[in-house]
Amino acid sequence: MKKLFFILLCITTLVQAQIPTNKREVMQQFLDGTLDKSYIPCAFFMHFGKDAKVGDNAINAHLRYFLSTGMDFVKIQFEQGYGRVRIEKAEDWDLIKPLPADFFKPTLDIVKGIYDIAGTNAMVLPTVYSPFQMLIQSVGAKTVVAYATKEPERIKRALEYFTEALIGYVKACKEIGVDGFYTPTQGGEQKFYGTADFFETFVKPYDLRVMKECNTNTKLNILHICDYEGSYDDLTRFISYPGQIVNAPIEVNGKPFSLQDCERLFKRPVMGGLYRKGTILEGTVNEVIQEVNTLKHDLIGKRFILGADCTILPKTPMDNVRAAIQTSHHLSLIHI
Repeated sequence: MKKLFFILLCITTLVQAQIPTNKREVMQQFLDGTLDKSYIPCAFFMHFGKDAKVGDNAINAHLRYFLSTGMDFVKIQFEQGYGRVRIEKAEDWDLIKPLPADFFKPTLDIVKGIYDIAGTNAMVLPTVYSPFQMLIQSVGAKTVVAYATKEPERIKRALEYFTEALIGYVKACKEIGVDGFYTPTQGGEQKFYGTADFFETFVKPYDLRVMKECNTNTKLNILHICDYEGSYDDLTRFISYPGQIVNAPIEVNGKPFSLQDCERLFKRPVMGGLYRKGTILEGTVNEVIQEVNTLKHDLIGKRFILGADCTILPKTPMDNVRAAIQTSHHLSLIHI
């Protein structure tokens, strides 16, 4: 019954948009370069409340949000961490153990529940945090930096545990049938420059192993360069990272970094355009519509996905989110 209801709502949304396909076909046409240029795919991502992190509540929250906004694919949040580990001396790194084979079962149950309902009519992309992200969520960025020079092998061992576990998680998601992954990366921010070759030693090799698995036999993978841990002065180190789409910060080296800048650097379609703490959060519906229309005008003829630079805040008005998506789909006019 849930699956039938989902299909009917998808069809209704697309009839309203005058696009004679389901959402899966919309994104396939986008990837193929055959989608009508007046229809710009759009998606915004949000963390749901504490009561919607696991089980049916998480599944229902994702599907309700997808259907109520009209966005063009389902992106599944990654809410499962290793847990905090207090590192007070070098030997405490031994507290980080290999993850058991069934560690990600709660998240995989969410992925399967969403895919079983939505997968026929929409592409489904689980989020996969990087090994470095999981490590700093466990011990803290300051701890990693403190031990990077004096005990690098301990850090590498922990990263290896997370890498192997995440690769197993990705393979399990692909067995469910997902279409690709949303792959954030951190660790290349300016604040990590104090340790020589920090990015090349503790971030990139592990990122690429996980992302290679994500991009094998899948069709839609979004590389997200995340600025949650701090700002960047250069994104060229990420050019070799895989992903059909790139989602980057809106500021690099203290200057605006536009979608056009991102496309020129990475030479592939990009995602974003709206600042998560800007008009989409603080503006009126009319202001959101105007900003999206300006973006579409500036990017005429370009293949891109409209969205935010990162996850939008939970207090973001849903009317603003819907207005941005409808305008991206060429549905909305300025409200009088």
